Amino acid sequence: MSMRRPKHPGENILLKTRPNFIPTLESAFIRFIILLLLLYFFTTIINLFAVIQGRIPYLTTIPFVEYSTDVLIFIIALLFFWILWNVLTWRATWYIITNQRVSIKSGVISTKNVYLHFNKMQDIQVSQGILQRISNSGDIEIFGGRDRTNMILENIPNPNQVENLINQRIEEGNQEFE
Repeated sequence: MSMRRPKHPGENILLKTRPNFIPTLESAFIRFIILLLLLYFFTTIINLFAVIQGRIPYLTTIPFVEYSTDVLIFIIALLFFWILWNVLTWRATWYIITNQRVSIKSGVISTKNVYLHFNKMQDIQVSQGILQRISNSGDIEIFGGRDRTNMILENIPNPNQVENLINQRIEEGNQEFE
């Protein structure tokens, strides 16, 4: 958790965190297991293609084993780069709560910064799946005052504490206007 100074005067960072690693990269773990299985059984799969080529007369006229090997290598490379992209995307995502707003900063190649000021927030919804409950994370959806103005903090660590922090800031903002 980093506590750098925000760019806006009078604004202090209260919380800066990333999405929780495990639920965010759940699908990447599955792809990683598939990648390991493909690598482990690579020669077995190629031998199976050779057996298939030997048993089907049509396949003996084309380089079936070579094409199958190329496709298998392409799938392995695709899985590898997909996993790498998921990890980079996770590393490039930040949730920042200041004394004035909640923001999401994300982007690997180009960055995107979405924020919602506390005085524009109307409601908060917290949800947790089973893996999120195990890893003490969850999704917080913040609804703004205008139509379809919402923000989702996905897989945020300690969602109940973050919800309390946001609610506290909203209440403090409402008291200032009274």
